[in-house]
Amino acid sequence: MKNEVPLLPSSEHHENALQADLLGSSVVRPADTETTALGAAYAAGLAVGIWTEKQIAELTAGSGASSIFHPQVTEDERERRYHSWNKAVERSFGLADLAS
Repeated sequence: MKNEVPLLPSSEHHENALQADLLGSSVVRPADTETTALGAAYAAGLAVGIWTEKQIAELTAGSGASSIFHPQVTEDERERRYHSWNKAVERSFGLADLAS
């Protein structure tokens, strides 16, 4: 089995499926998709002594993954889509200059 890739969470099913297809790897979406805010809260609590590292580890131990998205396309199709995506990104360069 290929590596599982923990990415920035998205609550949108199709976005996670697209990521899995383009990367050719499984994508793990955490049960709690608000991990940025939660991580900031844990860090702040740790900094002022509200939490200990052990308490944070215990709180997060059972969170698990709500979904794992596996690639659903062939390697040839993944390469074609990835190449197309790269072309779209390249074409977007300089668009900000159009406003001048």
